[in-house]
Amino acid sequence: MRYRRTILAALAALALTASNVLAVAPPASMDATTAGPDLDTSSAIVVLKGDPLSTYDGRIRGYEKTRPDRGKLNPNSAAAKKYLGYLKLQHNEFQRWLQRNVPSAKITSEYFTVLNAVAVKLNGVAIGRLRENADVVTVEYNALYRPDMSESYKLINAEGAWTAAGGRDGAGAGVKVGVIDSGIDPSHPFFNPAGFSYPDTSWPKCDAADSSGGSCTNVSEKVIVARVFYNKNNQTDYDALPFPEVGDHGTHVAGTIAGLTWVDAVVEGVTIDDMSGVAPGAWLGNYNVFPGEVESARSEDILNAVEAAVADGMDVLNLSLGGGYRGNNDLLAKGLDTAVAAGVVVVTSAGNEGPGPFTIGSPGRARDIITVGASTNQHFVGQPLTYDSTTIGVAVGEFPALPSGIFDLYVSVATAPATGLNNACTSLPAATTTNQVVLVTRGVCTFSTKVRSAVSAGYDGVIVRNNVMGDPVAMSKDGLGGDNLPAVMVGKAEGDTLTGASPASVTVGSGFTEFSGTGNEDILAGFSSQGPTFVDYSIKPDLTSVGVNVLSSTVCDDVGTCGDDGDWAFFQGTSMSSPHVAGSAAVLLHLNPTWSPAQVKSSLVNIADMVVKNAFNADPALAVGPMAQGGGRENLTAASGATIAFNPVSASFGRISGSRVNPTTFTLTLSNSTGSPQTFTVAATRFTPSTNATLNVFGAGTTVSGDARITFPSPITVPAGGTTLTVTIDAGLPNGTVVQGWITLDGAGDNDYHFAYWAEVAP
Repeated sequence: MRYRRTILAALAALALTASNVLAVAPPASMDATTAGPDLDTSSAIVVLKGDPLSTYDGRIRGYEKTRPDRGKLNPNSAAAKKYLGYLKLQHNEFQRWLQRNVPSAKITSEYFTVLNAVAVKLNGVAIGRLRENADVVTVEYNALYRPDMSESYKLINAEGAWTAAGGRDGAGAGVKVGVIDSGIDPSHPFFNPAGFSYPDTSWPKCDAADSSGGSCTNVSEKVIVARVFYNKNNQTDYDALPFPEVGDHGTHVAGTIAGLTWVDAVVEGVTIDDMSGVAPGAWLGNYNVFPGEVESARSEDILNAVEAAVADGMDVLNLSLGGGYRGNNDLLAKGLDTAVAAGVVVVTSAGNEGPGPFTIGSPGRARDIITVGASTNQHFVGQPLTYDSTTIGVAVGEFPALPSGIFDLYVSVATAPATGLNNACTSLPAATTTNQVVLVTRGVCTFSTKVRSAVSAGYDGVIVRNNVMGDPVAMSKDGLGGDNLPAVMVGKAEGDTLTGASPASVTVGSGFTEFSGTGNEDILAGFSSQGPTFVDYSIKPDLTSVGVNVLSSTVCDDVGTCGDDGDWAFFQGTSMSSPHVAGSAAVLLHLNPTWSPAQVKSSLVNIADMVVKNAFNADPALAVGPMAQGGGRENLTAASGATIAFNPVSASFGRISGSRVNPTTFTLTLSNSTGSPQTFTVAATRFTPSTNATLNVFGAGTTVSGDARITFPSPITVPAGGTTLTVTIDAGLPNGTVVQGWITLDGAGDNDYHFAYWAEVAP
């Protein structure tokens, strides 16, 4: 069988980023000349006497006001140019003073318009020395400004667990994570080995293709394994390095798992200084099953990689790959379950075949591994677009960005039926002006087809409204040509508002902006595969994590320095959600080295946040059931405090017979790691897909909606040695009845757990 990487190719990588960043204010007890984590103590801003150009009002004899009252500055006016000359003389004098008194300090920037100031690299000089100049008004260290990277570590609530691990930098230390993927570029600064050492003298580990004279190559103290798995490698001699342009996937996945803290990413000329993987302190193992230009990996090669990784002593494996359904004789699924039995936490992506049931393939169907679905982030990067005093963001991908300026807008409504936006899959009405963009909807055909329709109709650009909830994403081309026209995507909610307003024109701003905190987080990605699994009707995925607009490392290009522009990207797919959970598993093993894979899995699944909403109807607070989100979206900090473990993590009754006289039962084993008994109140919620909502919480033994009854004990006490919890579904229910939802265990304080249940009544 062949397996593919589960990046969502139809969305492509978004290689754009922010131009607006958020200031991180120092604590109230800290001023801007006291060293601290939010200040750059190697440089300073020096404000000089005298107003800058923007506010000068003529108080210095011989100079006119630089702008009229309540008017806009014209820097080209005679008054402004004359005053600018004065400021430059002042700066030159300060420069000469530095050379005489503190020669090691150097001016790195000058400000004339909004500040009358200079930036100075201190080079070891005490900041107080700069105040000795008579023209200096104030001196402050450079404050650090950080955008919210990809927001994903906030959504999965990683910070509390990082604190418990002694800080973000070392979270995951001592844990080895094997990445079975398309290779890792160890030269990328996200994997800088400085400060790391090999686990012991038996490392590093590599194959013949990655050894020279008996020494491993393509490894480091951070990426401690370099192995390649390709059954035809005797003909190709591939090594473990990712192949340029097609091998970005593995490096992106590895960065999400264990990329270093505070590495600067540069994308489209913008520096982002808050990069971090989930487990920055962990080691990485590179097990390349997509070497060279191999697009499909065989299960033979993947199993060889799993075998080697287990033998190498990996603690966690991540497989962001997937293939079709293989029945019960799925050897890769069995091999991964065996790896779990060997003590390895195995995490895999659910797949990108959603929406809809029975879209979980291989190896995500394996019972004991952790299968991860994708939910949305709360940010994206794009261009600002304004209409009727409302500004929204539009995402840019492989198509050209819209040029800045004002465009006429044509809202193309479908003609059959005459409701909603046109999908532009066949044609579009002709443009009516010479500077017009057209608004259409996503769906049915490729983005390039829509753009070609716009080209034929004479438009100057295309705005595609997303057809699923969440932020807009990058659009890719289909490679057939004829689509070289600016084209961007707008979110569904924002696009609906734009459609309703139907403004005569829109204004496109210059540059790119990161739109953070958009409120579009925790929506199940429309592509995320859903359960149940075939044959055994198990609940999958086990949980979800962030898999849309995830920023991470890519293979270094040949231009400039590794880690600069072009070496970072935003990807989407369940391939991106799986490494979040693999990194989380590494942090949990750092904090709890004796935890078994089952305990790690339970802590992530049974304390996840049930917050995932429907991509097609995000109105209900809980709009997708257990077969779409499993236990919910991961919460790493909550998981790190788990003291109860469930085995299995959900109650998958499967298909039960409606003609049975006896009820159907399912028993879970609960273990307690505290050494003291814990008591919980048990309740349940039944999910009803037809209404996209949940019914009221009910107690033990209560009838739900008149057609099904589920019973369980409440309260329940879990002693130090553990206990069992049995859930029962009535006999004699009508055929076709689906009973599903979550059962909650409410303990003292925040000591709460839940697990999903699912059953279908069949003849």
